[in-house]
Amino acid sequence: MKRRIFLIAGMIFASSLFAQELTGYEIAKRADEVDDGKTSSYTATMTLTNKKGAKRIREIFMRKKDYGDVEKSVIVFTVPKDVTGVAYLSFDYPDKADGSKDESDSWLYMPAMKKVRRISGSGKDDEFMGSDFTYADMGERGLLKDTFTLLASENVDGADCWKVEAKAKDKSEKTQRRVLWFRKDNYILAKGEFYDRTDKLERELSCSDIRQIDGIWTTGKMFMKNVKSGHSTLLETKDVKYNIELSDSLFTVSAIERGNVR
Repeated sequence: MKRRIFLIAGMIFASSLFAQELTGYEIAKRADEVDDGKTSSYTATMTLTNKKGAKRIREIFMRKKDYGDVEKSVIVFTVPKDVTGVAYLSFDYPDKADGSKDESDSWLYMPAMKKVRRISGSGKDDEFMGSDFTYADMGERGLLKDTFTLLASENVDGADCWKVEAKAKDKSEKTQRRVLWFRKDNYILAKGEFYDRTDKLERELSCSDIRQIDGIWTTGKMFMKNVKSGHSTLLETKDVKYNIELSDSLFTVSAIERGNVR
């Protein structure tokens, strides 16, 4: 019996050491590799609240498809009327074996202007349609853009998490430093802090309603607050589906121009 107890204790100690040996980069890499399906689809409510408590509510839907060498996604606004038909198309490319990475391509279609605008690298730090998320937040961020450091282990809403610092290598980026809390049980992001070029806290992110859908870990709610302006955005997803048939024709500039994304 004593031998069995010692063996169990040894296994627990070894497991603890293994967890401690993970670097900040390794944690971020595992988080990046969490299965999110070959395709995904959801609708969402985006609630924008200003510092006085006034709210604006928008409805969107998203479609995403992973082609291996590129991940394509499209977001379309459906409510209210003044943003109906606004669409955002993005192509995100994975890190290459040689350590390089292609910059993502993205386009915004504004029906009122009947025009597609390409979002440049510097423009990706801008607010996404008046929300507290940026264009960059709406896509995938390559691991090579940051230097990662494991800071600590902390509890977030009852879940054990790794606290990881990510510093941007490009000093021109608006967000120079992020502190991210990844859950130890599934590597899903639980919380985030975003710091500006002067290292002042600018935004806070809180993730909740984290659950499995079709065996895939899914974040149901994302609450982003701009601590400087007092403005906040709550993104609540619903009707989440994975690994469904999605036509390649959805992920084209011509499709968002014609309003053919459904």
